[in-house]
Amino acid sequence: MALLPHSRNLLSSIITSANRMIGMRTLMSKQLVYNEFGDPLNVVKFRECSVPPLGSQEVLVRMLAAPVNPADINTIQGKYPVKVNLPSIPGNEGVGIVEDIGKEVKGVCPGNKVIVTKSVQGTWRNIAVFKKEVLRVVPDELGVVEAATLTVNPCTAYRMLTDFMPVRDGLVVIQNGANGACGQNVIQICKAWGIKNINIVRNRPDISELKKYLECLGATYVLTEEELRTTNIFKEKKIAKPSLALNCVGGKNALEVMRHLQHSGKMVTYGGMSREPVTIPTSSFIFKNLSFHGFWMTAWHEKANQTEKDKMINDVVQLMCENKLKGPVHKMVKFDNYEEALGNALSSKGFTGKGVTLPCLPAVPGDEGVGEIVEIGSLVCTVEPGERVVLSSRLLGTWRYYGVYHERDVHIVSPNLPLPEAAMLSIAPCTAYRMIKDFLQVKPGETIIQNAANSPCGQCVIQLCKAWGINTVNIVANHCGYETVRNCLLDLGATAVYTLEEAEELAVFDTSLTRPVLALNCLGGRYEDVMLKLLERDGVIVYYGCAFAMPLVKQFLRCDATFCRFHLSDWDAQASCVEKDIMLNDIVQLMVLGKVKAPVYEAVELKNYTQAFRNTVHCEAFSNVNYVFDFTLP
Repeated sequence: MALLPHSRNLLSSIITSANRMIGMRTLMSKQLVYNEFGDPLNVVKFRECSVPPLGSQEVLVRMLAAPVNPADINTIQGKYPVKVNLPSIPGNEGVGIVEDIGKEVKGVCPGNKVIVTKSVQGTWRNIAVFKKEVLRVVPDELGVVEAATLTVNPCTAYRMLTDFMPVRDGLVVIQNGANGACGQNVIQICKAWGIKNINIVRNRPDISELKKYLECLGATYVLTEEELRTTNIFKEKKIAKPSLALNCVGGKNALEVMRHLQHSGKMVTYGGMSREPVTIPTSSFIFKNLSFHGFWMTAWHEKANQTEKDKMINDVVQLMCENKLKGPVHKMVKFDNYEEALGNALSSKGFTGKGVTLPCLPAVPGDEGVGEIVEIGSLVCTVEPGERVVLSSRLLGTWRYYGVYHERDVHIVSPNLPLPEAAMLSIAPCTAYRMIKDFLQVKPGETIIQNAANSPCGQCVIQLCKAWGINTVNIVANHCGYETVRNCLLDLGATAVYTLEEAEELAVFDTSLTRPVLALNCLGGRYEDVMLKLLERDGVIVYYGCAFAMPLVKQFLRCDATFCRFHLSDWDAQASCVEKDIMLNDIVQLMVLGKVKAPVYEAVELKNYTQAFRNTVHCEAFSNVNYVFDFTLP
């Protein structure tokens, strides 16, 4: 049954009156809240609380749906470059029905379907009070999923296809990550506007099904990364070379996409799923006149006027109502089962990519250690009983008196190597060695800057750099015992040691130091900001440890710098046995000569393991001592 306009107004008045009568009793809201940043599965909690009275410019909304986006997860983790006051309700997007309005609210009525247009408003709750200015009324016929996911990915796709090149004039668009939520919106908008598009995806077992799905959405061509390298579609004039490239992957993938751009083409980067930097050949600037841009929807909203915002939302809503733009593939989850949604978003099936390597349970803990060969199998030929060895692979379990291992997972070390150095050989020293060696050819006399210099890896960086004639600027937290920490690091060979606050005030270096060419970052935040400020132009910053995930916005702030990430497990998975042996032998030689010592440690008996657990800190910035299980103690 259709309602006439005056009938609808009458119904709205009845609903408003009824809701205000209901408001006499306490209205409870179910919501998710986090009081600290961290793993969403650990820090996000469910709670019920009373809904506060409506202000004059506020609207009471009963939420219908709210998506779980990568930005939501990153915000909870504290990695997204948007300031959040804790405690906070997560959720940046959502759709709901208006239940009640403040006495001065105009343009919104009870019964209206509304979307939240501003981020960090907290949409993960069933009933919410929002300021009228962050809501927008949408047509009733707009689908719930389309409305709930309208303001991020569809708008990002719309802007990138509008703001950088006149693609509607017959230009071709190419994009990577085409099967992502934004990528699917790009394809559908291109189809609606008559734009030819080339879409790059990773190869997978069900690649034919994925290609068919994207082609049904409107993809002109769908190619795997391997197919892009060998395709003849441009040589055979099946399609013109693209003028606009949309990049959300980075690394080699972006470089390959870049290679196919027309002269004077543009690449827009809006994501970095590979966590590898966008490397641009000089010839792309000089001979092809390519230009490169970054795009962040949040930044666009801060600068755009209301007319531009209204036109964009109206255009997107029209496409959705005309069935030309559909919501992403999704799974509806009951609010009470929020942990399922968070778990799926964090899994390898979600946006986060490669998951953490986990052992099979039950498992013996311990990743590194040293021991002597007691007995060998009949086919073992690389080691003999009595030889001292360290484990060169992870997750093999070293917290035990006797262990059985494959011969490929052990490395013979000199009997002259002290036990503490041998026990802590395969992680911190190797991580330091690789980061100094692999990303930049740092010459003697040049400078490296690092934070959390008091951590095991930081101490190894200092000692390796001293042995190789490289200067180090070391930043540590100004916590209890700073003077002791500073003196310890100077004794190890640190060129300079500063607190975070001292480093932030540092504008110039003395004559004995050059500006750092390589930065090693394992903390992020202010520690990362100060290193980027001090880093030499065209320098390299390596993210590892707690700062392994690189915030994309920082790459736009220092577009001259090269951003890299490092995890020893990734290197181990690709390195040959020869490369591993060369590295371990180099480090062992320095240890035997006394040029590299074990990080500051305290020996404990295995039976006293709870002592080590209680006193081991998670954050590298506050690590003063490491615990080693000593199996030789009586």
